[in-house]
Amino acid sequence: MTARHQVVADDLRRLIVAGEYAVGERLPPETRLAARYHVSTPTLRDALEVLRAEGLVAKFQGRGNFVCRPAVRLTYPVGTGTDALDVIVSAVERTATSELAAHLGGSPDDPITEYVCLSHRVDGPQALAHVHVPHAVSGGHALPTGSSAWGDDILDGLAVALAAGSSGVSSFDQVTARFPTGAEAQSLRITARTPVLAIHRTVMADDGRTVACVHVVLPGDRAEVAFTVGPVGATTADEKEATR
Repeated sequence: MTARHQVVADDLRRLIVAGEYAVGERLPPETRLAARYHVSTPTLRDALEVLRAEGLVAKFQGRGNFVCRPAVRLTYPVGTGTDALDVIVSAVERTATSELAAHLGGSPDDPITEYVCLSHRVDGPQALAHVHVPHAVSGGHALPTGSSAWGDDILDGLAVALAAGSSGVSSFDQVTARFPTGAEAQSLRITARTPVLAIHRTVMADDGRTVACVHVVLPGDRAEVAFTVGPVGATTADEKEATR
């Protein structure tokens, strides 16, 4: 059975999409909406929270809930929707935590360079990416930075530094839906209850070494992940050999 707050959210979404409530318009007071749907005020607030997470509603303290214009969606990793982004990149020299060391195949306290890419549009922050490169790979030299929201230009520079060329570097992406950490919510100016897409990207050289790892965080109300794969059911020669 569908939860009651989801039923309310579905109907309010329908009204917003149909234009019953226009962009910029204030919704009726929460107590009035709760009475209309015959639900408690906490249930009504849960429904509004669903719409806030989708970017359809924003709440302003002391003013109420207002209908928002849906944010332009970003598509990872192909970059759709990133043309209008301004990317601010900073670099920090630090040592690897135990977690980073495990991802990078090194030891805790190994020196690394962390590149932080914060992407903005006129209406605020859109994406946050952390690129971690061990000094053992880069030689401690700074890598070129540019306008990529995901740090791809840094990885391109890393491929050149490895003298492998871009074809000699591959990556594996793991995507998780979760709530943001406090630092992520502050950087992206979202609430702690706004779901995010967290992407952990492991970057490997052609000899199998892990040469970098990337953490990308995208607010769920303005992002999607799209991957291109081979034909469904296709099996490579190597996979066939492994199954014999």
